[in-house]
Amino acid sequence: MGMIVRKALEEDTLQLQRLLSKAGVIEQVYDEEPTEFIVAENENAELVATAGLAGIGKKDVILRSLVIDSEKVGAVFLLEFLETATAFAEKRGYKSLYLLTSGQQAFLEQVGFSLLQSDEVPKRVRESNHYKQNVKRSPKVMHTRLAVNK
Repeated sequence: MGMIVRKALEEDTLQLQRLLSKAGVIEQVYDEEPTEFIVAENENAELVATAGLAGIGKKDVILRSLVIDSEKVGAVFLLEFLETATAFAEKRGYKSLYLLTSGQQAFLEQVGFSLLQSDEVPKRVRESNHYKQNVKRSPKVMHTRLAVNK
């Protein structure tokens, strides 16, 4: 399967929004927090997965809108895509990656995320727009440290 993972381009916006809305993600693709989207494209040039990386400060990044098209790719691919997204954040020089979830804990723990208790969630995460908009739906915050190879 020839899957390409790359940074989203402006011409992907429509497909990107379709993918997000199909998954029930209603947040604006480009809102006030600068978010870099990465996408996975299959051999038919269809977008089958996306993830947004919203930087908060120099060292921390929130992974948001992680969506795969489950009709076209399986759960194993989600694992690979998550690892790619993490590597992408690492390359950008981020040290900590956070994400909000309502349930996928066990799955995320397999790839190195740990659950933060509510009093452990850093202030800058709590103050981000993404957190404020999504905490009711996805109340759990998970965190992973990115390898510092610089």
